[in-house]
Amino acid sequence: MTARARRLVRLRKAGVAMDLFAAIKGSPLLRPNAIPVSKNIGVVCLPSAFSSIPEVLLAGAKAVFVVGAGCAQCDEMGRALAEERGKNIPVFQMEKIVQRIDLDVVFYHHAFEYGPLCSCWWYLRNVGYDSFYTFMPVPYNAGITTTHIPGYYSSNKESLERVFAMLADAESRAVFAARVRAVESGNIGFIKVSAYEEYFHPLVRPECDDTIMDGGVSENVLSQLAFIKAVGPGGRIFGFEPDPVGFCAACERIKAQALYDVYKVIPFGMWHKRDTVFFEISGQGTHVTSDASDNAVACECISVDEIVAANRIGKVDFIKMDVEGSEINALKGSLRTLTEHRPKLAISIYHQPQDLYFIPLFLQNVCHDYEFYIGHHHASLHETVLYCRPR
Repeated sequence: MTARARRLVRLRKAGVAMDLFAAIKGSPLLRPNAIPVSKNIGVVCLPSAFSSIPEVLLAGAKAVFVVGAGCAQCDEMGRALAEERGKNIPVFQMEKIVQRIDLDVVFYHHAFEYGPLCSCWWYLRNVGYDSFYTFMPVPYNAGITTTHIPGYYSSNKESLERVFAMLADAESRAVFAARVRAVESGNIGFIKVSAYEEYFHPLVRPECDDTIMDGGVSENVLSQLAFIKAVGPGGRIFGFEPDPVGFCAACERIKAQALYDVYKVIPFGMWHKRDTVFFEISGQGTHVTSDASDNAVACECISVDEIVAANRIGKVDFIKMDVEGSEINALKGSLRTLTEHRPKLAISIYHQPQDLYFIPLFLQNVCHDYEFYIGHHHASLHETVLYCRPR
């Protein structure tokens, strides 16, 4: 009996559902894009969307909650509703929704935008609403945010089933199944967002005195500052940022905000060898391209293995990769480090549709005795992360 077969037997004996197809069908719709048939609606919106709340939504509204608005601003909005649209509906600050359990909560936005969707999800989840309605125009196949691939499961069934079976816990399997259903149906409301912070899985996370390879440094440096706090003054972090503008911004912000001087930003991207590649700059859809187009930036790249050797790094404890679809090449440039140092891993698997199964199966062949988990960290198809650790 193979190791995989033995694992399936153990899980079945433990009462764990191992049928991906059934798990996909059972994934709950957490954020339906609809208006509830209700006269008890609580509308949640940003100030920029308030004036365009449609009549059909206001018809059933008992209250409106505005994210980021002050008390005086809410009073002014309430007067405008009464005077301009004839609606005597109270308008509150977002914080007032905390104690409400009587409302069908609907997040409204006048256009499909990644930022408002995720920020309002964050606000609602922080006050206890994991499930709610959304009412906004959601286009299919607008980049990786709304990718809709009918037949995705049937076309990749064997690979998806293999990944599902290798996941170490029920939470990871639920996240995985929900993401497959979101892609298959085109409805991002199926996405199950994990309860922990991105790159900080409860069992796979940076720890005190760790040495980290950080692939993909955001100009916002939020994850970078969290890494610095986690490793403390005894840690070391090497951040890879090939874009010259992003490199300078990250250096300045880390220097200004970091608790400890442990973070070194290097002006290279993660790759499988020393090379020059082109990054097509297109917001959330930024990716590696072979063409030097007007919108592409030439970036120097290097492998993790070369950085480890050049800096005589004695241990690597954690590798994070969010490198705009270059994860497989970056992993190929880390094979010696993976074998010799056996680090924990947090690898993005959302940039390309095949990443969801190809990257986990690639790593299973390289890291034979690792445990695998999956987390998802935004209310759209962005930020699905594969977490791995040695047993």
